[in-house]
This record gives sequence, C-alpha cells and structure tokens, in this order.
Amino acid sequence: MLRGLASRFVYSEDAPESVDALIAEQKTFYDLRAPDFGNANHRDRIGWTSLDPQVLRNVVDEFGPHGDVLELACGTGWLTRELARHADAVTAVDASEAMLDRAKEIDSDGVRFVHADIFEWTPDRAYDVVWFSNWLSHVPPTRFDAFWSFVASCLKPHGRVGFIDEDERATDNDEMITVGEVPVARRWLRDGSTHRVIKVFWRPEQLAARLEALGWTAQIRRLGESNLYGEAHRLDA
Repeated sequence: MLRGLASRFVYSEDAPESVDALIAEQKTFYDLRAPDFGNANHRDRIGWTSLDPQVLRNVVDEFGPHGDVLELACGTGWLTRELARHADAVTAVDASEAMLDRAKEIDSDGVRFVHADIFEWTPDRAYDVVWFSNWLSHVPPTRFDAFWSFVASCLKPHGRVGFIDEDERATDNDEMITVGEVPVARRWLRDGSTHRVIKVFWRPEQLAARLEALGWTAQIRRLGESNLYGEAHRLDA
C-alpha cells in the first residue's frame, strides 16, 4: 500500500510498462469512452455515485472562479460552463481530442479549448485560477509533486486552485490493481474491451498534509457520498 493513499487492491501486476505507457493507455481509454461518457446506461466501472448538478453548481459558486481561469482535463465540458459563468475567460485543456469535441458543443462565450497532454503542456500565460475536476486521482503518485509544481507555474501571484474528485469512499466502484507502484483501475467500453486508468483515491486530511509539505495550504472537505472538494493556494503567496 502506498503511504497517504486509500484503495482496495484486487491483485498486483509486475508489469514492465512505464508510467508513460499507463498514461498513454489512460488517454486512449478516454478517447474511446468519449461518446458514452456520462451515460448511465453504458457504465465503464462497477459502480458510480454522481453528484447532483446543483451541488456542483453551488460548489463553483462558492469557490468563485473569477478572472482568467485555466481548467485542466475539462473532459466533455461538464463544468466548463459553470466556470464560464464567473470567469472573464476560460482556457480548457484536455489530452483527448474526442472529449474536446464534445466540450466544444457547450454554449459559453469566452472559452478557449486547447488539445494538449497536461504532463507535457506549457501554458502561454499565468492565470488567476486553476481548476480541475476528477483529474487529480488520475495523476500517478510519482508525478504528484511535479504536477503541483506545474500548477504553481500556471498561477499568478495570489492565484487559487480549486478541485473536485472522488475520495477513498469510492474505492468499491472500481476493480483495483497495482502495476508496479501505480494504483490502476480496470475500465471497460461498450464493446466489452477493457482498459486501465490510473486511479489514486485520497483521504482529505492526507491530501491536505501532502500539499502542505509541498508549500501549499489547502482546505479540503468531503462532498456527497464519495467525493471531495478542495481549495488551495501557495503558502508563499
């Protein structure tokens, strides 16, 4: 078990794949999953507890993503529209072109879509806010520190970070395995094919402590039956 993480593991694979290979497989899955993403009639995992749309709207309203906002891993744009209600401008980034094609269907002014791998992308400016939904759990443990360093590089002085994700209460929704030291969930498509995505389930207090060690202060609380919501900013800001 990896320290600071909560998960239920079915078994381990001593696979030769690199973390890069797992990230590539994860991207491929979401490319293929895009047409059915969010469709409760075609689920990709054992179980799933969705948040009430009004709860999500209230969380975004509470956070208040004002100014120039960067949304990482926007997916189908399920929260991009809510961010755009507050922001002067939104830059929405995703590695899946198929997901972005769906996101571009939303009717929101001031949204710029960028097709890019978040682990390789360099922003063209600094932002007042960085936001990500159901993305942090897809960041492998070995990339966690580097990811938060990247997030810091995207922010203006006194910028803020907001995020929503599943917490450890959602572990029973997936069949979990480990590949090397990386926690991985099996997912499937409508055609029955199976794929692996990185899935790290954090406890709020452990995530807050990990971020504090990296120079962040974070307020993180549970949300609904299996999610968490957090707001963070740099301690030196």
